Amino acid sequence: MNTKRCIAGGMALLMLAGGVFSNSAQVLAQPRQETDASPDKLQYRQQKTDNKQVQKLKLKQEDGQQIAYPVNMQTEFVQTDNLQNDAGTASLRRIQVNDSYSLADSVWADSGSDYYFSLLNPEEKKLYLNLKKHADRYMTGTDSFQTTQVSRSGENATVFILPLVSYEGLSTAQMKKVFYCFLYENPQYYFMRNSVIYSENTNMMTVGLYEIFADGQTRADYTNEFARQLEVWDAQIAAAGTILEKERLIHKLVCDEVTYDETMSADDPDDRQMSQSCISAVLFDKRTVCAGYAQMFALLCGRAGITCVTVTSPGHAWNKVRIGENWYNVDCTWNDCRGDDTFFNVTDAQLLAADTAIKEHVPSEEWANAAPECTAAFDPQAEHKAEETANVTAPEKMTDTVALGSTEQGKLSVTFEPLAGCDGYTVQYASNGAMLPADVMDTEDTSLVLGGLSSGKAYYVRVRAYRWNSKGQKVYGAFSKKVKETVL
Repeated sequence: MNTKRCIAGGMALLMLAGGVFSNSAQVLAQPRQETDASPDKLQYRQQKTDNKQVQKLKLKQEDGQQIAYPVNMQTEFVQTDNLQNDAGTASLRRIQVNDSYSLADSVWADSGSDYYFSLLNPEEKKLYLNLKKHADRYMTGTDSFQTTQVSRSGENATVFILPLVSYEGLSTAQMKKVFYCFLYENPQYYFMRNSVIYSENTNMMTVGLYEIFADGQTRADYTNEFARQLEVWDAQIAAAGTILEKERLIHKLVCDEVTYDETMSADDPDDRQMSQSCISAVLFDKRTVCAGYAQMFALLCGRAGITCVTVTSPGHAWNKVRIGENWYNVDCTWNDCRGDDTFFNVTDAQLLAADTAIKEHVPSEEWANAAPECTAAFDPQAEHKAEETANVTAPEKMTDTVALGSTEQGKLSVTFEPLAGCDGYTVQYASNGAMLPADVMDTEDTSLVLGGLSSGKAYYVRVRAYRWNSKGQKVYGAFSKKVKETVL
């Protein structure tokens, strides 16, 4: 049994111990003292460094060929006919974008990336945002995880889950694509497993969570410790000069802090060693596999304002990072095991040329039309050649095609031409040309009817398009010209 399994098992026992765990959790959540030079800690750090050097030397001696430990990157998809949780079955018709919780004020919502999010269609974005809101609630609150029952190999098992979310209007394939984008773009939600439970009968789905973080106060203690460690690294990264220097430092931090653990289990459906989460690389004994390396690199890049995504194949995970206008591959796992930076800011062709027979760097099909291509040879001056554009930008100005009509008393019909690449439209209307005050109606259709208007009064109408950002806010384009019509 390796160290992490011992820790996870020990923490589970402490959770059952109630008050005993509370005291232990408080000790765990104390800030790390970088200046602590106690003999025990110095000995531990030296031992960890020695172990990593032995491992790197071992890998280098294998005829110069990169070693590829088999790691199961396949997501657990569990289909069930009767998906329920502690609160019962959620309503199929509930609004997908729930305004009861706002991501706008969350300290964690910006820790990931929004590149994959920006490529989704409006309904896919709604599912992504609902998953993110539920995960963020658990990240910032102390509610205990909900549970549901699933069948594995003919036996019932209790799994810990996010609250149920409707994916009505999406196919099962689209739902799975959104999950991949959400999971690998938001490594800050460290308690999420690589697992989906869903019902095609009701179009409900949820995400599996790690049991060790199920208790709300326990999770809050872990989150505090997680945040403190990230803040230490954030300060070091912020002190670096250019974007490229920050990226190099992040790569160095990941490789220095983390040790590859070839003993991690690939056949545990509950992933009790948390191998697919960045938490295995940030806390505990910082031993992980490729997913932990990639998620930690993506997390630190996201917090530093560097666009970075994680990509997976059936047996591997690595990153793609944007420097200036160019995308490059970074494989922290392979670099750490080799003890160099051979696979830092390289092209797709360079990675593929280094693959073994199992094709570690051929992305899984879920990344088709999503993972960016890396074709440009590394240019140290790339970061100075172009400003990095935002992934979610405002739509173009709405075309001046708004047409009004009134055939019923107190009602006004509005039609306009669609605008490509937007997620929806805001129709603003008022009984005065200054549009003060004005009423608004959001719609995803290009025709609607405004009701409850005053007969015989003239109304002014204009329309603008919007896109969702990854915090659930609308990013607006410019209004069309105002159009006037008198209501019957």
